[in-house]
Amino acid sequence: MLLIKKMHKWLSLLVGLQLLIWLGTGLYFNLMDPLGASGNQYRVRVTEPSADLTQVVEPKQVLQDFKGSVSLSQISLLAKPYYLLTHDKALYAYFNNDYTLVDALTGKQAFVDETMAKSLAIASYKGPGKIVSAVKQWPPFDDRLKEKNILWRIDFDDEINTRVYLDAGSGRLAAHTNDDKRIVDIAFMLHFMDYTEEGSFNNIQIIVFAVFTLFFAFTGLIWTIELGFNGQYTLASLFGGRFAKTKKIKIYDKHSKSLGKLAMSSHENLLDSLINHDIALPSTCGGGGTCGRCKIKVESKVNMTSADKSQLTEQELQAGYRLACQHNSDELKQLTLVDVTKAASHELRLISSVFISPYIKELRFKSVSGERLEFKAGAFMRFFIPAAQSSSIPVDLPADLLHHWQQVLHMDYEHLACSRNYSLANGDGQTDELVFTVKMQTSPNQKVKPGIGSSYICNLAPGKTIEAVGPFEEFFAIEDKTDSTSPMVLIGSGSGMAPLKALIEEQLIKFNSSRPIHFYFGARTQADLIYRDAFRQLAATFPNFKYIPVLSRVTSTEGNSWDGAKGYVQDHLAEDLSTELASSLGKAEFYLCGPSPMMSSTIELLKSRQVDDSQIAFDDFT
Repeated sequence: MLLIKKMHKWLSLLVGLQLLIWLGTGLYFNLMDPLGASGNQYRVRVTEPSADLTQVVEPKQVLQDFKGSVSLSQISLLAKPYYLLTHDKALYAYFNNDYTLVDALTGKQAFVDETMAKSLAIASYKGPGKIVSAVKQWPPFDDRLKEKNILWRIDFDDEINTRVYLDAGSGRLAAHTNDDKRIVDIAFMLHFMDYTEEGSFNNIQIIVFAVFTLFFAFTGLIWTIELGFNGQYTLASLFGGRFAKTKKIKIYDKHSKSLGKLAMSSHENLLDSLINHDIALPSTCGGGGTCGRCKIKVESKVNMTSADKSQLTEQELQAGYRLACQHNSDELKQLTLVDVTKAASHELRLISSVFISPYIKELRFKSVSGERLEFKAGAFMRFFIPAAQSSSIPVDLPADLLHHWQQVLHMDYEHLACSRNYSLANGDGQTDELVFTVKMQTSPNQKVKPGIGSSYICNLAPGKTIEAVGPFEEFFAIEDKTDSTSPMVLIGSGSGMAPLKALIEEQLIKFNSSRPIHFYFGARTQADLIYRDAFRQLAATFPNFKYIPVLSRVTSTEGNSWDGAKGYVQDHLAEDLSTELASSLGKAEFYLCGPSPMMSSTIELLKSRQVDDSQIAFDDFT
């Protein structure tokens, strides 16, 4: 099934691109000027005056002198009579034909030379240009794809670069072309997929594309059927909870001890339904099916989703293991919890919401109950985003995000209730505030909506409340003792700053650790270097802390003011792994948080330097 999905996605790209080409060229065909596109803007119909036929040689004599002819016709070129003998006649004039041109007055063979070709071209032309070149050419021709005969090409220097083609064997006017006609030829080539320039709609590219389109439709049908069998198309899912039902499910712990029956809604996945009963399953992807951690055990007959198959082994699937985020209560009667944490639910009140970069907000919350939450640095909380509709634009909105929030205002969040995980950015345990840095996931195009969770929580007004559970401690320092000498190397970018900032503050402020700490942070521009002043102050206060900001897109306006590292953060880390960090690779601890490409590249880099898996910890928030 994984192969079918990959095929479907790549074929969708191919089919989509060709559809866009068809739409673009079809629109051009409807808007183009027909006369200019025909190439005949300066063409005039040639009407030859009657030639004097009283002195012509008898056709019978010509046929005897030039044997092998299948036909003879009398023509007039430049008011002079000729006989045109055809030795090999094709279906069309542009196919390969064999002619002999005979002077009707002398009976001698005549040839269309350069002088005659120029005169014939001028006779068919009414434009302002003059001849700049006359060349005898053999096929193929750039703008006469089907032509198989030898032609004279005469170019004029008018504003549309008119070109006249004449048959070198018969003097026949083959065509007029110009710049407009050449553009039309390109459009036809794209429209009919004639990429090998055969001049035909019935080409191999069309046939291959038709086969690919058939496979695209077939794989899409298979995928749709698979989703249906896996219970992805239910009335509850299709109509946003209007037909949701509540069902009681038998719950067992990992020792098969009954925990009773819990009521769960068919509109929610099991991951979120269990949270409502203060049962939290491990999950770092927030229910996206990409971390594979929210395992439960059910009857083996429960359908497997594609996420189940990609994250679980065949043995686990056959034993009845599934991902809770991929199933709901409609599909089963009982489940067994594999790895569970007692989750505490909290009502949090937003006390501050401030942009700290063009796309990242710092959000500060306090528990409504006044309870101080204890947690290790690096912990995260799961926020419940209610079904709602955005109603106002933040007053501190940067100008370049106005379009994003205009889209948010028109987003209908009804039926889009969900949960999202956000890491805590503080870990010193000295405050009752909960600090988060949240990046607003903007819309890449008109067809894709902005991020549901980030749009809602970043638009939350101070004083408003939101439900959350946790904190969950799944990403934390391997060594938190003050006497540890193992270097800590932290690598992050974007909103991946949050748990790394917490780890750094915990080590330096809470534990007053003297261990070497290197913090590499990647950003696009200086405006994206969040908490830069705070980290510079820490570096000045603690000699064992080193802050290395790296910019990947230094703008022209700030180029002279930035004297720090440039490029990708993992590339700069690679340089230091070969120099100042080389001697400590065997005992250093590496902590990563940021976009998946950065983390994948960094992990690959570390493993290439023989860094053991036990030395690497990462927080994958994708």
